[in-house]
Amino acid sequence: MQKRLSVAIALMAVSLSFAAAQAGLSLGLGKSSTFRVGPGKDSTGTQVYSFTYVYGTALFDARGKIVDCEFDELEVSTPNYDGASMPHFAGWPGTPGYNVTNHETKKVDGTSPNTVESTTADISGWQSKRERGDAYGMNAKNDWWKQMDFYQNIFIGKTVDEVKAWFATYGNDVNGRPLDPATKDAKEKAKYDALAAADKKVAVDARSGATMSIMDAHGNVINALVDAWNKKKSVGK
Repeated sequence: MQKRLSVAIALMAVSLSFAAAQAGLSLGLGKSSTFRVGPGKDSTGTQVYSFTYVYGTALFDARGKIVDCEFDELEVSTPNYDGASMPHFAGWPGTPGYNVTNHETKKVDGTSPNTVESTTADISGWQSKRERGDAYGMNAKNDWWKQMDFYQNIFIGKTVDEVKAWFATYGNDVNGRPLDPATKDAKEKAKYDALAAADKKVAVDARSGATMSIMDAHGNVINALVDAWNKKKSVGK
């Protein structure tokens, strides 16, 4: 019975793979990375540094339209950042220690030991932004993973060029965030006011679903999407 079931599953997998190939589907695995001076400085005035590694998958149809996609980010900072859920990297074993901030007091209370054991523990504890979930702490009602899901839904049904065009139309040209209808910035207001009525509604809906940028030093998802498109492989071949 088990052997027949295994054969049936294998035949089903082959059938699905063949169907995907016939449909012209392709899958891309993309990435991008950014380095950031910040966020902020610690209680002694020492600079915080961080990097963000974006990775994701995108499934494209024969016309290049995005059928489905999912993106995540790994953000890592120096240990003097005061966010409790932020992954840290203090330096290689044997290098001078870096300021360590106490997450409860928000004050620097020592330096990192930078041993093999401490570095191993830091890296073993790293979590992506999706894994951090609501503990990421960006927005209590609409944290990072929810806003990223919103953007992914915008991507679906569009080509990569259409996604870029969407942001060019409905995004702030300086920070890459969806246009804010209530902005007091003159350039952003002028761009919003110049939109047609239907486009203004799109902008309002977009702003209600997400306020974060996904194409700046916090993490460039658009570059990861472009990378996924450039590296796509036909499914089932």
